[in-house]
Amino acid sequence: MNLHDPERADALAGEYVLGTLRGRARQRLERLARTDRIVADAVRGWEERLLPLAEALPPIAPPSRVWAAILARIRSAGTTPRARSLLWAPAGWWRGLALVGLATSLALAIALLKPAPEAPEGTLVVVLAGGDAKPVLVATAARASRYLVVKAIAPVAVAPDRSLQLWMLPETGNPRSLGLVSTIAPTGVARIELPAAADRTLQNIPALAISLEPAGGSPTGLPTGPVLYTGPVQRLY
Repeated sequence: MNLHDPERADALAGEYVLGTLRGRARQRLERLARTDRIVADAVRGWEERLLPLAEALPPIAPPSRVWAAILARIRSAGTTPRARSLLWAPAGWWRGLALVGLATSLALAIALLKPAPEAPEGTLVVVLAGGDAKPVLVATAARASRYLVVKAIAPVAVAPDRSLQLWMLPETGNPRSLGLVSTIAPTGVARIELPAAADRTLQNIPALAISLEPAGGSPTGLPTGPVLYTGPVQRLY
């Protein structure tokens, strides 16, 4: 793993923070981040850019039996839990926990919640990034909700004669519009009404995209302008 190239380090740091870098590659990046300033800065930069992702997720209060199960495991280990710094100082560890461990924490809670029908409702999350792979927008929805909330985590500017249009990218076939998100520019937040519950609407949809269209949206029903942002659909349930 050659991370002396800042662009390569930034790309892998993004995968690490998003949780898609796994196994030995993830472990090695963690080791390098403790000693290599380029890697450490890249991870810290991604954490800071994606911190709003954790804040945008709706809170989930797990039943008391989750904590009881965790305490039972701690006691059976015969030791007091100690916060181990993943990368650097405690402040950085907490930032990393909020982002890197988000999916893992939810997965642990769900695994401890048996039977499965009593698991937390779950959330769909899409981090939309530009061509430079830097995240710009975060879209979230509870799986049973008919609304998708899109939040800007970086400045977004749209000319008065243009609109931003959100598209579903199915595995096969043409993109399908979910509507306009032009209010993202003045307010930083857009709310899209879905045709059905989020998990049903986005079923078999691996990714979303946003294109720049004429005011009012695409005149053809398909993207006509440049695709500015894309991101995979992550199901946290």
